[in-house]
Amino acid sequence: MAGVGRIMEGPEPSEAPSGGEGGVLGRLLQGLRDDEIGILAEFTNYQKSDAPFFEKVEVAHEFLDLLTFKIKESKSRMGKEQLSQFSLAFLRETIKPYGYNPKFIATQCKALITYYQNQKSLDKAIEVCEFLILQGITDDDAKGFHVRLDELYRLKRKVEEKGGDVSGIVFPDADDDDDEEE
Repeated sequence: MAGVGRIMEGPEPSEAPSGGEGGVLGRLLQGLRDDEIGILAEFTNYQKSDAPFFEKVEVAHEFLDLLTFKIKESKSRMGKEQLSQFSLAFLRETIKPYGYNPKFIATQCKALITYYQNQKSLDKAIEVCEFLILQGITDDDAKGFHVRLDELYRLKRKVEEKGGDVSGIVFPDADDDDDEEE
């Protein structure tokens, strides 16, 4: 987890990971709910710890799920760019060893793509699409990530033709499945 460790460093968690109020998972999730940016360091350190592998995977799954919600949630006080970078870096490092369900990865990354599209950050949205394609992860709706990637490259070409001005560009909707929950 070298890349994630470079993102944030912080105190070592000492309790066993449990979903209860006092466990690592409970504390990590509460820290995210309370918009404590330092919780990323605590999560990273827990993932580096000697905790049992399957508990680390469970904690990662729950943490990433809430992290994705924080990225999508407009009223969150946490820096969405930092959260997005952290999420993608962690997924890159753990996708193979943790063996996430591809639908889980697709859902997390669709939120990142949507965030980057809303920020008109084509290169970052393209990076996330390419990550999904390289992992062999497909979209579960009618529009696959290859199609999204093609649309993003076309938009990038239009932006370059306009001298880098993204103000008049309409970005394709990423069609997040979880929009109804917001």
